Amino acid sequence: MKKTLYILIAMLLMTSAASMAQKKDDANIEKSNTQMCMNTLNSWTKALNSRNLTQLEGLYSDIVLYYKSHLFKEQVLKSHNRLFKIYKYYEQRCENVKVEFINGCQAKLTFDKYVKTEKEGPEKRYQAYMLFAIGEESALILAESDATTDANKDKKVKLLTNVDNSTQLDAIFCDANVGKTLRASYWDLVEMGNKKDGPLAKMILSNGFPRGGVDGIIIKDYGGKKGTYACGGYAAGGECYWYVIFLYDSVSKTFSCVGSDE
Repeated sequence: MKKTLYILIAMLLMTSAASMAQKKDDANIEKSNTQMCMNTLNSWTKALNSRNLTQLEGLYSDIVLYYKSHLFKEQVLKSHNRLFKIYKYYEQRCENVKVEFINGCQAKLTFDKYVKTEKEGPEKRYQAYMLFAIGEESALILAESDATTDANKDKKVKLLTNVDNSTQLDAIFCDANVGKTLRASYWDLVEMGNKKDGPLAKMILSNGFPRGGVDGIIIKDYGGKKGTYACGGYAAGGECYWYVIFLYDSVSKTFSCVGSDE
């Protein structure tokens, strides 16, 4: 009886020690991930203040949800370059940073961004946020925006309705729908697998991960290619998700998906 009791006590102590060690490991990982996100945020501010596009290039994911528009990294850099040309003076600082871990590989940072576009001028405050993809050694920017921009863009959203699993892509990606927001997930279209893949569902599947969807504004002649329509979306694998851009060629009636798994 005593021997059994000793064994049970030893097992409880071992379990408790393992649990404490796991909590310590989780805390260390969270601390490390927080520091990586803060490093990227600080580098981002430093790069903007010094107008360093090369440094900015290393901070962004391949595709970014940039102020609610799905853009390639190169397009984000062009946007920053336009800002540098418009404002001969630009300075920003970030305060009151809060970190929220969405899952094991992504985090959202909310902060107050103070911006000056004149050396002796006033500061403007923006309630800003960023989404980061956390890697082994660094964190890349997946999304960037602020509450003011989001509110202004939300007022202008024209949601494309009457789209279901049977709707043909030509009826979705056409001149009449340019500027409208297409929003649909794969699983909603097929009703959690109860229906066969329709045209839009097949397009979403082209990202390679069924837990994805479209959620963006339809654009015509994307990238200067006549007859090519584009719409932003997302793909997901495991806990993580990332942004992609779906392309539809109205001439060849083919579709594709570009993006990168961070």
